[in-house]
Amino acid sequence: MDSMETDQLTIVNRSRTHHISKKLIISKIPYFETLLRNGSFMESKKNMVKLNLDEQAFQAFLTWVESDHLLIKMETLINLITIMDYFGINNYWMDRLVTYFHDKFSISDLPVVIPQVTPISKCIDSGTLNAFICRHFLKIASTTVWLNYPIETIEYICKLDLMVHSEMQVFNAIMKWANFASNSRTEYRERLFKLVRYCNLECEDLRRIKGNYYGNFSNLTSIFCMPAKCIGDCEFDRSNQYFSVLIEEMDGTDLRVKVLDRSLHSLTKQVFKLDESISLRLFPNEYVSDIVFDSGSKMIRIDWKQKKYRLIGFNDYKNYYYEIAKCIFKKQNEICYKIDENRDYEFFAGCSLLESNEQFVFFSKHIDAKQGKRTASLRCWTTPSDATIEKSLGDFSRNYLATISDEDVYILTFNLELIICTISYINDTRKFEPRATSKFDDLILTSMPGQDKVMLIDKSTRIVECFNVKDKEWVTIGLLADEINPTDDQRKSNKLLTLTSAFLQLDRIRILS
Repeated sequence: MDSMETDQLTIVNRSRTHHISKKLIISKIPYFETLLRNGSFMESKKNMVKLNLDEQAFQAFLTWVESDHLLIKMETLINLITIMDYFGINNYWMDRLVTYFHDKFSISDLPVVIPQVTPISKCIDSGTLNAFICRHFLKIASTTVWLNYPIETIEYICKLDLMVHSEMQVFNAIMKWANFASNSRTEYRERLFKLVRYCNLECEDLRRIKGNYYGNFSNLTSIFCMPAKCIGDCEFDRSNQYFSVLIEEMDGTDLRVKVLDRSLHSLTKQVFKLDESISLRLFPNEYVSDIVFDSGSKMIRIDWKQKKYRLIGFNDYKNYYYEIAKCIFKKQNEICYKIDENRDYEFFAGCSLLESNEQFVFFSKHIDAKQGKRTASLRCWTTPSDATIEKSLGDFSRNYLATISDEDVYILTFNLELIICTISYINDTRKFEPRATSKFDDLILTSMPGQDKVMLIDKSTRIVECFNVKDKEWVTIGLLADEINPTDDQRKSNKLLTLTSAFLQLDRIRILS
């Protein structure tokens, strides 16, 4: 009795052979109905189909066809979605699987997700996943999950154009992983050390790591490239991706976005249109940037390719943080610090959520009641819990400005007192004497990328004051002028919305401009 008479279809997938009811698979999968009911196809004549799909995911797919039962695992999820798309499964099932991925993904899944993604894979492609890893590398490398990654995952990540302030942060992450299980991981050090881009290290850092760590690896001598002797063929500088971003309101709802260098000279500028439909998913595509501003109370999501943006208020911004925290930090082990205390009850108001290298920092007012008297203090929480943030949501009228530079926090109160601290304790307080009459609501406080400076900008006058951290002095450094003789494409701005700092892929932005 041949296979047609027994209603049996043979499927050869790579090196494995499967047998399934022909009638069953035709009734459920449109691809096979088209293929097997058309007598002109060889597959129909031989009752045999040859495929080249991931075997583990294909086995899960066949189980679903035969039993209407599907066990979803991250180990096969993206390959399974690819298979379903290949066979033309309806969007209902595809959407359920994609939703599952976005709801359940965490960085602990990277070792099984990375091998499944490609530049064209469904659900999430390699470009989108890599952009997420690059943007959040410092947070990922600060977790215990990082310590337990296999060598292949560490190697994959450290090859990317990671967004770091210094190449030493990549080196330190490698050492942290290698030292966690030093006996079994010593053999991988040389392999991983080759992924550090030495040309982009400070000379002092380069000399230190050569002397302390590389003595036993003579084969690595050829990869060292002193910055002063660079011949120009070194890889992309990962530490040069943090820029100042100036955003101006224009006619209607259009915004003009300028990316500035450390001297506040324009590197690129573009006009963007409002699009409230832009998704707030944790994994935007590789052409999207998230920029936090207004002392950590708002965010703007910019699509550099589509030339569109979406403004995000604190409620949506804190939900965005919840998604990141759930995905990256296995446990939100928050720690609370007092920034300033024993103030009048009304002295502090509002809250801020800022990012600092490896963590998020949340600022909020706290009420102390002693001997019948209520006083206010400003507190901060590192890696705050959802509950801590939710308790403060009723207080939106923030009356202070906040910014973070490296590990230092700067708070400017409504009476123009600058509080300088390193999260756990106050270093200094400085009174700011403005050079011009400024309304507090018109002021922007922001740190300068890669510099020991904090800027204070008056949105109405565009005067820029600078606090030099080393000298501890305020200095007027200039004026942020508008366009000269603006054209239709360079319309005069109505208002300065913000000046802030963010990680950006400038080369990609320039290509798209």
